[in-house]
Amino acid sequence: MVELSTIDLLLLRRTFKSMNIDISSYKDDFLRRRIRARMLKLKINSIDEYLRILRRNAEERLKLLDALAINVSSFFRDPPVWNFIKHNIFLPLFRRAQYSRKRVRIWSAGCAHGQEPYTIAILSLETMKLLGFKVPVIIYATDIDEDALDSARRGIYTVRDIKNVPPAVLDKYFVSLGNGYYGLKSHVKNLVRFKKHDLIKDNPFLFIDIIFCRNVLIYFQKDAQINILQKFYKSLTSPGYLVLGMSESLPRSLNNIFKPLSPKYRVYVKG
Repeated sequence: MVELSTIDLLLLRRTFKSMNIDISSYKDDFLRRRIRARMLKLKINSIDEYLRILRRNAEERLKLLDALAINVSSFFRDPPVWNFIKHNIFLPLFRRAQYSRKRVRIWSAGCAHGQEPYTIAILSLETMKLLGFKVPVIIYATDIDEDALDSARRGIYTVRDIKNVPPAVLDKYFVSLGNGYYGLKSHVKNLVRFKKHDLIKDNPFLFIDIIFCRNVLIYFQKDAQINILQKFYKSLTSPGYLVLGMSESLPRSLNNIFKPLSPKYRVYVKG
C-alpha cells in the first residue's frame, strides 16, 4: 500500500490551490483513501508521479474531485446555496424586473446534462409564485459537449439526479416516467435555451443578470480561469451576480471587479 505523508497531502492541496480549487476542508485520512484508490486505478506507486499527472491532466483532476464528491451534478446541489440565492438575489431582482418591466436574463455556463439550468428555472417559478406576479425570464444554458446538451434538452433524469428535490417540488414540476425516471414538465423546459458555447473561444452573452458557473473552472488552468471570469464581468449588468462552486475561489487579481456577497457560498457581485 502506498504511504502518503502529511507533506504529500500538503503538496496535493497546494497543487489544487494553484488552480483555485479548495480541498482544505477534507480530513487527511479521507484524502489518503481517495488518492490511494486513484493511484491504484492508474497503477502508480509514486505520489510524485501522481502529482505530476494531476498538474498536466485535467481529466484526472476531475476524476479525483469526483471521488471526493466535488464534481457530482444533481438538482438543487448544495441546498443552502439555493436558499441564499432565492432570498438574497432572486427576490430583489424579480421585484426590480417587475417594476422596470425588464426581462431577467440568467446564464448557466457549463450546464452539462441540464440539472443546474432546470434548477434555476424551478427556482424562478417558485420565486414568482412567492411574489404573486410573473416576470419574463430567459435562462441560457451552455456547454461545449453536444451530447450532454442533447441529453439536457430531453429533460429526463434518474432518481439519483433528483435526490435533493423536495417532494412538493417534484410533484409540481416533474412527471414520473416509470422505472426510476422522471421528466420535466414543459413549462419548466420552456424557460431554458440550450446552446453549444466554448468559454475560452466564444464571445460571452451580454446584459446578463446572474451567471452560474459552478464546478466548471476546475477544467481550466489559472490563466484561462482569469480570462473566463473577465468575460463574465463584461457579460454582467450592474449589479450583476456571479455564482461559483463551493470548492472554487476567485483569483485575488480579480478582487477589484467582483466583490463577495457571500464568501461562504461563493456568491459575488459585479464591482
